[in-house]
Amino acid sequence: MSFSDRDGTIWMDGEMVPWRDAKVHVLTHSLHYGLGVFEGVRAYQSEQGTAIFRLHDHTNRFFRSAHILGMDMPYDADTLNDAQKQVIRANGLEAAYIRPLAFYGSEGMGIRADMLTTHVAIATWEWGTYFDPKLLLKGITLSISNLRRPNPNSVPWDTKASGLYMICTLSKHEAEREGYSDSLMLDHKGNVAEATGANIFFKDKNGE
Repeated sequence: MSFSDRDGTIWMDGEMVPWRDAKVHVLTHSLHYGLGVFEGVRAYQSEQGTAIFRLHDHTNRFFRSAHILGMDMPYDADTLNDAQKQVIRANGLEAAYIRPLAFYGSEGMGIRADMLTTHVAIATWEWGTYFDPKLLLKGITLSISNLRRPNPNSVPWDTKASGLYMICTLSKHEAEREGYSDSLMLDHKGNVAEATGANIFFKDKNGE
């Protein structure tokens, strides 16, 4: 099913909008220049009801990313925290993935964006594990990407900026063409950084 053709509701610029009506113009600045920020948040079913994992931490990182990129957020953190809860309820979900997104609109075109409006949308849907559940039992295989995570002096690498994920998409495609599950991303110095859509953790011989 296409992500543009679904039942449900998306929070968009302060209003609950029918899923199929949550649209932007083709000349939206962020579509052309990649200047936007997002978060990937999970909500889980618990004994007390639906619980959003580290909601405040994710929202704080969302605002930090926007601040680093110079995006003026039109809402405060409490509003967006409440909106994430609202959109889960509106879609009748007990466990869900939540995607807050901030992007520049189509009020103008060109490299400059400081005169544009920041728009915010929050969508949520049921989304299982990132990898096939069968792979979770036998483990995944990783290639090493030919592309490196960028030098800190070249881009604002410590933001969850939309444009930075182009590297991950290209690396993911390359890995799957070669028969791997995913690609291991190295930083600009050749150190292990992450996978294309997952963090990397190591255990020592004591399991810590």
